Amino acid sequence: MRDRESAAEPLPYAEVTDEGYATRVAETFSVRRYGPAVLLSGDCPRCQHPISCPIVGEVFRRVASQASVELGYRTLLCSCAAEHPDRPDGLAGCGAYWTVTLEVES
Repeated sequence: MRDRESAAEPLPYAEVTDEGYATRVAETFSVRRYGPAVLLSGDCPRCQHPISCPIVGEVFRRVASQASVELGYRTLLCSCAAEHPDRPDGLAGCGAYWTVTLEVES
């Protein structure tokens, strides 16, 4: 069986979003906390290539309650290493982006 890149043409670069991207990320990405940072990892909801999105301490907004720390809204971008036709020089990923609200339980 051939992999998805060889089975079909690579997905062209496009700066796009979709309401379903954030939902898929929330359902499928792993979350690891490293002190004041969080690492989100999974497959891009558009191109399905693996990505990791580090979120560092400066995004901490406030203590939401005694039960959690709200990290706030973040816009995440695909940063995969796969080739995507029409991608501008110096950029990574397929161009997909989405917004999530991060909350880490204490």
